[in-house]
Amino acid sequence: MGHSAQQLLALAQSIIVEYDVPELEDFVSELTTPKEHRVTDLTRRAILTTLNDAGELFGDISVLDGLAVMELDFTEASAYEFDATLQDDILRHYVRNSDWTNSELLQICGALTCSQRRLFALLEKVVAPISRRGEDQAKLVAALNQPLAADGFALDVIGTVSRHPLYAVRRIAAGVAGAPKNLIFAAINAKPDLYFADAVNNDIAIANDSDALIYDRMLSEDGLYWPALASWWQDREHLDSQENARKALYVRLRDAVWATASPGETAIFETYYAHFATKLGDKLPALVPQVYLHYDPRTAAQRGPNRVLARQRMDFLLLLPHGSRIVIEVDGKHHYARDDTASPAKYAEMASEDRRLRLQGYEVYRFGAAEFLDVEKVGGRFKVGAKSKELMVDFFEKLLARHADRRP
Repeated sequence: MGHSAQQLLALAQSIIVEYDVPELEDFVSELTTPKEHRVTDLTRRAILTTLNDAGELFGDISVLDGLAVMELDFTEASAYEFDATLQDDILRHYVRNSDWTNSELLQICGALTCSQRRLFALLEKVVAPISRRGEDQAKLVAALNQPLAADGFALDVIGTVSRHPLYAVRRIAAGVAGAPKNLIFAAINAKPDLYFADAVNNDIAIANDSDALIYDRMLSEDGLYWPALASWWQDREHLDSQENARKALYVRLRDAVWATASPGETAIFETYYAHFATKLGDKLPALVPQVYLHYDPRTAAQRGPNRVLARQRMDFLLLLPHGSRIVIEVDGKHHYARDDTASPAKYAEMASEDRRLRLQGYEVYRFGAAEFLDVEKVGGRFKVGAKSKELMVDFFEKLLARHADRRP
């Protein structure tokens, strides 16, 4: 009687658990790893190039002990000399004479063709505390995470050994599928009256005087950083320098934030750029205010009770590499109440929309308006107090650190 694929897979996995069969484990691992979760040949080669600058490949342990994680047969015949083995070649050309670079050694040991399971085991051994520690370990992890990130992987801390970080290769949390195509943001006067200037090319224009902006350049998986947004503004406004463009764009975006009359949004926007623009320089992700996530050409009054979209505009959006899209919202009482009366229906609508966004891959962070009580209006403008600044600096430091290995 025949067996289903699932039954055969279950049988193979039970054999792996009970017996040491590396070849079967490789086969099952490769069979069950979807194409989109595989490290490409290009990334493997980039990893080997990175390891050329690592010094002794396995640091404090012998090369044979380190390579053992690849489950090689060191007794197999040499490809270079008669009556010699792979172990003989490694000792002669890598240990005694240094004829092979780290990359050449690993290619000979099959790093370009081995299973992904064995490749990851190799990388984890290279950065294990038994191999290297301290600054040497941290620098190599950071260097390896650059090529790994291209395929959605990273070496992440999973524990400690004698107070030294222990790393394992993990998939980076999946972001939003697809490349962003339009960025409509920073409306001041009114809801933008959008129309297609070219429906075939998906070119959008604005008919009214909403003052909304449309970023009309390619948005890639690398995310959107402040220099790129400022460069777009410099060309759009025909400004003479990048520095002037950054200043003018900041003022334009700040005006859109001020138009909301929200103490919380002002605190978020002004603190972010005041604290992190100098600190991160050209690596500063653009914090984009008042971004249209959905768009209904009709107003709420025109739709009446027959709304087709819940939330149309986000307070802030960050676009980071690998599809990471971060939504930041400030909740006034209109998010959960009608007039001064709590509304379970409004809260449920907000919670439902948040769930939908998260299932799409967005990260959603909410702040309550009551968290910004020290933002006061002085001379017609909001002045951000120390507690609100501290709150936002702490939040963004933790958020950016969480995504640090994903930045280009």
